[in-house]
Amino acid sequence: MNYENLTKSILEYVGGKENISSALHCSTRLRLELKNSSNADLEKIKTIPGVMGAVYSGGQCQIIIGNNVSTVFQNLTDSIGGSIEKTEIKSEKMDLSFKGIFNKFAAVVTGIFQPIIPAIAASGMLKALLLLSVSLELTSKTSQFYLVMSFIADAAFYFLPLLLAFSCAQKFKTNPFVSVALAGVLIHPKLIALMGSGTPIDFIGFHIPSVSYASSVLPIIFSIWLMSYIEPLADKVSPGAVKIFMKPLLVLVIVAPIALIILGPLGNYLGQGLSSGVFWVQSKVGWLAVALLSIFMPLIVMFGMHKVFYPIIFAAMASPGYETLIHSAMLSSNIAQGAGALTVWFMAKDVSLKQVALPAGISALFGITEPALYGIHLKLKRPLLGCMVGAGCAGAFAGLVTLKAYAPVGPGLASLPMWIGEGNNFYYALITLGISLIVTPIAITLIGFDEK
Repeated sequence: MNYENLTKSILEYVGGKENISSALHCSTRLRLELKNSSNADLEKIKTIPGVMGAVYSGGQCQIIIGNNVSTVFQNLTDSIGGSIEKTEIKSEKMDLSFKGIFNKFAAVVTGIFQPIIPAIAASGMLKALLLLSVSLELTSKTSQFYLVMSFIADAAFYFLPLLLAFSCAQKFKTNPFVSVALAGVLIHPKLIALMGSGTPIDFIGFHIPSVSYASSVLPIIFSIWLMSYIEPLADKVSPGAVKIFMKPLLVLVIVAPIALIILGPLGNYLGQGLSSGVFWVQSKVGWLAVALLSIFMPLIVMFGMHKVFYPIIFAAMASPGYETLIHSAMLSSNIAQGAGALTVWFMAKDVSLKQVALPAGISALFGITEPALYGIHLKLKRPLLGCMVGAGCAGAFAGLVTLKAYAPVGPGLASLPMWIGEGNNFYYALITLGISLIVTPIAITLIGFDEK
């Protein structure tokens, strides 16, 4: 694969590097925010060798590359020559329709949460491995080894506001270091001690609610969003000779009190409400909710909208410490798509189809479904129905037993430790996986498919 030619073609068909306002990537896709989406030619992008597909969704031009997306992304940033995030933005007129607002929301959510996934995923997997080591009696929860490793595993979750502050700064175009300093205010040890003492806290006549911001999500997002409006004003009123300290000083003394008095508590209450809402759904119709998500997950992924689930996932990971809807559905769907592609490989007569189906199926079993989705299921269509049947059955079981994910990573064979927890949760995950593996091939065999 010639990645230089691939990158040049992408840049040409998205309207040139001057049309890119920001860029990032997930496990399989380039996600480009464009200044003028009409300058991008999705049909031509789809014809580029090495590109599996392209959609414009969530306010982003999403180009499906596959497992080598990080290499293409590096070539893209090298070709542009610097940080894409710092390019001047001359945006299109804001679309105030429901679709436009939703796309903007999805782009913001993806831009904020996608960059911090590696740190959170590593911490979550380490938590799971520690639980495994205890269950196998390789260590105990009172050993110093366990305590030190638990500190390492908890760090990204506890200091989540700091991570979010940096990614929010990139998304909202604020100073990243002042943003992190603002997050530090929310989790300052002396503030935590003062709130824990039960002593009422008043500041310039306003009461500061006693709220814990460790592992919180929404408070810092709201605060950095406000900062994105205050910082330009502070820049305008700060004289050039003293701007280096006057501008950040004004930002902190204005935004920090508002965060402590209004935005922080508001974000905390909304986060608790979101968690309570998810808990209510799980307790009332959990089996149906997970089953439906499992069935439609391929379509959600096809449009690149699975990233909008990040607020739900992170709120759940913060409290109660596990997530019961999204990851269970993704496990059911990922394994079903892998089993579906392998079934096509086994049943097909066409050699070229077999060559695509085998690696795509293996990739999906390990959590990367785009090769199977775009290379097999969407092209043949009927195997996709079989995958939906298998995923729906597995999802219904996962919902019935309230399967819990303890790490926000892509579910698959390689990430099975994410399901390790108390009780039979890990075995429930294996059963869910098994249902997808067994039901999907049966469904595809009964439905059949046309190789052409």
